[in-house]
Amino acid sequence: MSRRFFELILAIKRKCQCNEEQIRKELGLTAAQFGALIALDDRTEVAGCEFARRIGLSASRGSRVLNSLVAAGYVATHVRAEDRRTIQVTLTDKGIRMKGRIADRMADCESRICDRLDHSDLRQVRAALERLEAVL
Repeated sequence: MSRRFFELILAIKRKCQCNEEQIRKELGLTAAQFGALIALDDRTEVAGCEFARRIGLSASRGSRVLNSLVAAGYVATHVRAEDRRTIQVTLTDKGIRMKGRIADRMADCESRICDRLDHSDLRQVRAALERLEAVL
């Protein structure tokens, strides 16, 4: 009997989470730090509330993650002159380097996947994943 569609999605999710966990352990990052670094753009400032939204956390939980990133030296914050209630977040040079290390590890993982698929299959899988993401 073939597995349900949702079961396949969960199986893929588990395998991706294992790869993510391995990358995080190699780099010494928590899950929240990993997600936050991926969500931030190099050299682009983002408001603290937008930071929390990007990583899918409440403002208070986002603030705790932000504090851990500041303590690790991955991001810097400053208060906006025109609105002293708004904190701006930006990656530091150290954060940009760590994000590059994350990208390298993710590219290695993606290569292992892509190397097992021919060009046609790869195109079909990518299109299906993009479609699936859009409908979820």
